[in-house]
Amino acid sequence: MNRIFTLLAVLLLPFLAACSGVLNDNDAKVCPSDFSTVLIEQLKQQPKQTPAAEVTQYTYQGRTVYLVTGGCCDNYNYLFDTCGNVLCAASGGQSGNGDGRCADFSKNASNPVLLWHDPR
Repeated sequence: MNRIFTLLAVLLLPFLAACSGVLNDNDAKVCPSDFSTVLIEQLKQQPKQTPAAEVTQYTYQGRTVYLVTGGCCDNYNYLFDTCGNVLCAASGGQSGNGDGRCADFSKNASNPVLLWHDPR
């Protein structure tokens, strides 16, 4: 569980660093042009998970977010913003309820769109 999160965090580090830049006077963050594509490409480089990894786009708290699910048992399912920042573990873990930082996700997330399901 921690190994997958650590690998994902290391792979996302360059993109997280890019989000700290300032684009204009409005303090807009510089983000990858299409973070979901970057995320999917990074997941393709990891070993196959059982159940298969998936990336689903949602609207949550008025913004677009990406939920990564897959892997066994007690793995956390991480929720990312469009810059690649981890917002929370929306589900998974020993309790199945994530890390508690976005406990209302399952109730309030809307407009799910499956972007990718690992076909391997």
